[in-house]
Amino acid sequence: MLLYDWQKIYDVSEGNVLEIFKIFEMVSKNLIPDSKYDVLYKYRKHDFTGTSFLAHPDVLLYNSYKHTYREIATYLAAASIRSISEYLAHETTTLELLHVPFANLLVDSIKNNSLLRLDSDNLIHFLYEEVPTEKH
Repeated sequence: MLLYDWQKIYDVSEGNVLEIFKIFEMVSKNLIPDSKYDVLYKYRKHDFTGTSFLAHPDVLLYNSYKHTYREIATYLAAASIRSISEYLAHETTTLELLHVPFANLLVDSIKNNSLLRLDSDNLIHFLYEEVPTEKH
């Protein structure tokens, strides 16, 4: 499980989706910059831990080549709205559309995102959060 602060990632990256992905990769893999010329060097002093969570960030990173940086940034932003206490109590990885600010404006971007799925009950499903943890 990865705990992150979406607002801090967004602010530090200035909304640049490529930079958001670099920060996400750095935080997920616990990377540190090799030198002051490393692209991660400018983020070394920031603490990106928070209460937003991803249950399986490794699976998202592994499959990131299949998706655009914008889709990944949207995935991270939507995941940050979920309640960690709801996940810890009931292992709920979905998000009710009702909890999404400006949901009526974002429905099309959610439907067009290959990482997110909106079902008939207005629940947003996260592609790599519902990954089974055991092999059958």
